[in-house]
Amino acid sequence: MWRRLVGGFVYGSLLLGAIAAGTGYRLLSESKVASALADKVIHHTSPNEVFHSNTTTLLLLGCDEDLAPGGKKVLRKQARSDMMLVAKLDFDNKRITGLSIPRDTECRLPGDRIRKINAYHAIAKPGEEAELTKTAVEHLLKGVRIDRVVTLDYDAFQTVVNMVGGVPVEVDRTMDYDDNAGNLHIHLKPGRAVLDGYNAMCYVRYRHGDSDFKRQDRQKAFLVAFKNAVLGKPGMIGQVADQSMAVLGNALNADEIASLALFAKDVPPANIQMGQVPVVEGKGTRLSVNDKQLPSVLAQYFLTDSYGSRVSVAR
Repeated sequence: MWRRLVGGFVYGSLLLGAIAAGTGYRLLSESKVASALADKVIHHTSPNEVFHSNTTTLLLLGCDEDLAPGGKKVLRKQARSDMMLVAKLDFDNKRITGLSIPRDTECRLPGDRIRKINAYHAIAKPGEEAELTKTAVEHLLKGVRIDRVVTLDYDAFQTVVNMVGGVPVEVDRTMDYDDNAGNLHIHLKPGRAVLDGYNAMCYVRYRHGDSDFKRQDRQKAFLVAFKNAVLGKPGMIGQVADQSMAVLGNALNADEIASLALFAKDVPPANIQMGQVPVVEGKGTRLSVNDKQLPSVLAQYFLTDSYGSRVSVAR
C-alpha cells in the first residue's frame, strides 16, 4: 500500500521532516521545519492540537502550465490539474487513506456545462483556483468534505532535487513525450541515470501509455532514491526540509508539516490505503463516475462514514 501513498509527492515532502527528525537537531538549527519538529517531540504535541481536529482531509493537486502559442510566454503557471488526489489523515486511528481522481473524469456544477474535472483549476478567476476545484471535487464525491487544498509546485520540486545534486534512478523504459501547451518535454532512455530537477519532474509526471498506478510506482521508487540522496548530504537536510513547504505550495506551515511528518512516520503500513474513484468509459477520452459503486468506495476508504453520510470534521 505504500506505493499509493498520497500520490507519492506529499509523502515525500512529509518524509523530509521525518528525515530531519532522525538526523540530529544540531545540524538543523536554521531550519524552521526541524525546529518545529523538535518542539513537538519535546512537548509531545499531537496533530489533533495542531489541526484542531481528529482528522484532516487534503485535496492534492499537481498542475501544468498554460502557455501562449509558441510556448514562450506563461499565461498561467498552474492551469489544468495534472494530478488530483483526496487524502484523509485520521490522527486518532493512525490511518491514511485516499482516492485518486482521473483527470478526465466528467463533472458538472449547477448552472454550468459538463467539464473534465481537471478544467476547473484553469477556468477559475485568479486567486480562486483552489476554491473552485474544491467545490467541484466535493460535488463529484458526494459526502466528502475537503479541509485544505494543496497545490504542488513543480518549480520548487525541481529546486529541491537540484539542491542535493540530482537523484540517481533506474529508468525502466523509453520515455518520449512532448506537451507544448504545458511546456513539458520528456526524453529519457532506459538505464541508470542521475536526474536533475527538470528531468526528475518529467520522470515522476510521465504517464503516456501508463496507468496512474504505474506512475505512482515510479514516484515511490523516486522517493526512496531521493531520501538516500538527502541522507548523503546531511548538511543540506535543514534547507531541504524547509523547501518542502514550497513544494507543497506553502499550503502547510512548518508546524503543520512537522506534525504530519511525525504522524506519518508512526502510521503502520497496514493502515495506509490508496485507491481510485470508480469510473466508466465515456465519450472519447472522458470518464464518468460509477455512481453505483462510489458510495461504498468512499466508505471503504473512510472518506465518509457510510452510504451518503459525511464525516464530521472541524473546518
